[in-house]
Amino acid sequence: MSRQRAVTNFVESQQTKKELEVLSVASEYFLNHGYKGTSINAMARDSGISKESIYRYFSSKLELFEAVVAKQLSEYKERLQFTDFEYESFSLDNALKRTAETIINAVSSDLTLSLRRLIFQETIQSPDIGQYYYEIGPQVAYVHLKKIFALHQDETDFDPEKLAHYFVAMTLHKTMLQRECGVLKPLSKKQMATHVAEVADDFLKAFFTN
Repeated sequence: MSRQRAVTNFVESQQTKKELEVLSVASEYFLNHGYKGTSINAMARDSGISKESIYRYFSSKLELFEAVVAKQLSEYKERLQFTDFEYESFSLDNALKRTAETIINAVSSDLTLSLRRLIFQETIQSPDIGQYYYEIGPQVAYVHLKKIFALHQDETDFDPEKLAHYFVAMTLHKTMLQRECGVLKPLSKKQMATHVAEVADDFLKAFFTN
């Protein structure tokens, strides 16, 4: 079974309270130490959860890791939702600002940064996990933006798909680079609002007619 299939199957299952407790502890360990750096013995010792309890729900370190990835990806997918958007009721400016804020909230948090590092490390051995992350994250944002830009096609000379990629790049590139390098702390609400407004304004000036 592929890692992606294992992840999908786990997300669709129901977990007991104890199982979720084990997952919570394991998530912290794997996100902080990676797969190779995580020890089941150390996890059990530090958390007070016995090894027997861990192995009652997960037969191996690998199975526990897959469950952690599934849990984190499921939560990440929920954070990157655009279900409350009614494209035709928003101005382009407001739609872009709301989209940018949703993306930054989902992607630039400490938790997501740790998840990205874990996913990228695991993708070396299991490319399907990286593909799944892309499908529920970046690809969702691109599709959402393409729909917005398609409604305003007569206001620009650029293709909606290209506009989607350009907008995400302007929104995230510098911020994510600084976050990944430890140069920038998580953005405050005020900082985020300022950044989102600047990006939207600059983007509209560069790609759309007045």
